[in-house]
Amino acid sequence: MGKHRFSEAMDLPSREEHLSSLMKGVLGAEVAGRLNTAQRATAAWFAANGDRERAHTTRVYLKESSSAGAAPIICVMVDSHPLVSDFMANRDLYLARFANQGFSVSGIEFMVDRSAKKAAKRASREKLVAPSPSRTLTKEEQERIESLVAGLEEPLRSSVSKAIENSYLND
Repeated sequence: MGKHRFSEAMDLPSREEHLSSLMKGVLGAEVAGRLNTAQRATAAWFAANGDRERAHTTRVYLKESSSAGAAPIICVMVDSHPLVSDFMANRDLYLARFANQGFSVSGIEFMVDRSAKKAAKRASREKLVAPSPSRTLTKEEQERIESLVAGLEEPLRSSVSKAIENSYLND
């Protein structure tokens, strides 16, 4: 007889919570208030999704919508083409998760981060860590990131820390 996996869904009343209150709950009011829009978008993406999405996300940024007055579009860079297809298939789910958090976006786009893909290939060929970016973080930036993620547990702390670091380096 094969093993069966059962799951139980709890019938909980839905409740609307805005991203600001969720971020304050996770990061604390002081830290959440200091994040810029791009960092809030990154944090929203990581908060709204699971380990799989976090593990394969290399960058998150916002771009203006082509429609006047519309909310921005969130752009998520991932490390492979198959994941772009998988994530695009779930686009409506991701948009609903953002809406449930009170983070307003008019759309979501997924793209392969070619620079990350090339660096990963080069690292595996050379059996080395991918080369560091042309700019490194200042001591103050490193300390700020550490303070921003201090209250998070692993693996979320590492993922959010890396995302904020990339945000600083790509500004």
